[in-house]
Amino acid sequence: MPTTDRDSSRFDYDVCLSFAGEQRAYVREVADLLAKRGIRVFYDEREKVQLWGKDLYAHLDDIYQNLAQHCVLFASTDYAEKVWTNHERRSAQARAIKEQGDYLLPARFDHTPIPGLPDTVGYVDLRGTSPAELVDLIEQKLGPREKEEFFPPIPDLLYQRLGIENDSDAQQIALEHAHHWFNVLRRMTQVEREVIGLAFVHGCPEELPDNMHIYVDLLRRVTGLPPAKLKRVLGGLNSLGFTCTIREDHEDAFERSAQLGQAPLFQIEWVDLVGNEFEYPEMLVATETIFGAVDGCCEACGVGAIRRLDFSHLASATVSEEHS
Repeated sequence: MPTTDRDSSRFDYDVCLSFAGEQRAYVREVADLLAKRGIRVFYDEREKVQLWGKDLYAHLDDIYQNLAQHCVLFASTDYAEKVWTNHERRSAQARAIKEQGDYLLPARFDHTPIPGLPDTVGYVDLRGTSPAELVDLIEQKLGPREKEEFFPPIPDLLYQRLGIENDSDAQQIALEHAHHWFNVLRRMTQVEREVIGLAFVHGCPEELPDNMHIYVDLLRRVTGLPPAKLKRVLGGLNSLGFTCTIREDHEDAFERSAQLGQAPLFQIEWVDLVGNEFEYPEMLVATETIFGAVDGCCEACGVGAIRRLDFSHLASATVSEEHS
C-alpha cells in the first residue's frame, strides 16, 4: 500500500541503501554506524529473516518506493550493470518523481552515468568521504525525527532488561518477538493499545512469563473505562494472539477477599503467532518492551509513548537523544 503521504515519522525505515555487492564492505560499515545511532536502516544483511521466503521483486519495490524516508543510491560502474540494483533504482526514482523532492540521495564511487539520474543532481563523492562522514551527512539530512511508530534497530537496553546482553542468539530471537509484538500493537485501535499498555504497566508481573494479571477495579481506575467495556476490549484481541480471562483474587488473599468482597483479576497472556517456533518466552519480551518504553517517564508521558508507539527508550542511542 503506498505510504508516500505519511508523516516522515511513520515510515518503516529512516533510510534504505541501494548498492552493488562489490561495494558491500563500505556500505556495511555505513549500515552498522546508522543502526548504532538509532537510525532505522534497510540493509539486506540485517533483514535476512524478513526477506526469507518473500517475493523479492515485489517486496523490494515496496521498500524502495514506499517504506523509507530517504534512499541513498551508491552509484558505481558495478551498480549500473546489475539487474537488481536497476530494479531498486527504478522503484526509488518512481517515488522521487511522484514527490518531486529529495528522496533519492546519490553517493558516487565513480562518475559512471546512472539511467534517469541527471548529472545536475547533487551527490556525495565517496572517493574522499569515509563511512562515518557519510553517516554524519545522512543524519543531518534526516534532521530531527519525531518518534512515532518507532522501534530502535539495536534495542540494547531491552537486552539488558532481559539479561541477554552477552547472548547474541537470545538477542536475535528476542528481537524477532519484539518486532512481532510491535506490529501487534500497531494493529490495535488506540483504545485497545492504551488498555493493554496500562494493564502491563500497572499489572503484577509475578507470574511471568506465563501471564500478566491486574485487578479489574485497578484497570478501571487507570483507564477510566467501565469493567464491561474493558471485557469487550480485552475479549476482542484473540486474533492478535491474546488470551484474556477473569479469575478470582490470589489464593493467599482468600480470607481478605472473603471479608471485603470478590476482587476479580484480568489474566492476560500473549502468544507470538508469527514467531511461536522460537523457544523464548514471548510474553516476557512483550512486557519488558512495555516496561522499557515507559522507563524514566511520568505516567502521562509513558501513556503518550505507548499511544505513539515510541520505543526509543529501549536503546541507549535513541534514549540519549531525548536528553541531549
